[in-house]
Amino acid sequence: MIITNTQIKNKKEIMNFINKHESIKHDFVEKGFSTYDSHNLKNEKVLSNICKTFKKITDNKFEILELWFNKYHKGGYVKPHNHSNGDVKNKYLAGVYYFKKPKNSGNLVIKEKKINIKEDDFVIFDISDTHYTTKNLSNQSKIVFSVNMKEKKYER
Repeated sequence: MIITNTQIKNKKEIMNFINKHESIKHDFVEKGFSTYDSHNLKNEKVLSNICKTFKKITDNKFEILELWFNKYHKGGYVKPHNHSNGDVKNKYLAGVYYFKKPKNSGNLVIKEKKINIKEDDFVIFDISDTHYTTKNLSNQSKIVFSVNMKEKKYER
């Protein structure tokens, strides 16, 4: 697992982008919504700094397959799950970026280990690791971007 804290420069633009998306219910998200099933955001120009940061953390050895965001209101959380896809021939990673993380808005749990997350934290872990979040107890929304990444194959 890799955890790093990185400031993204265009947060105001990103927030405007987020506010334009409609609420979409997702089976794993309680008291919130996700863009996972409706939009793959990896090619959105306004989100390019987020994508670049995820790639940089992996020394550009991984490409982003999918990028989405979840927004959790008071009492919101994500249920335990993993992102395994059954492909054992390739190496995959999952990642999260805590774009907006109010105090008492819950933490990330990976393989039953609670990770104390701060705003602007990027966390990367194996795609098969079961993970979830604890409840958002704040009165403000928490916003998290997530990715699935695949190791690049290089010709020799």
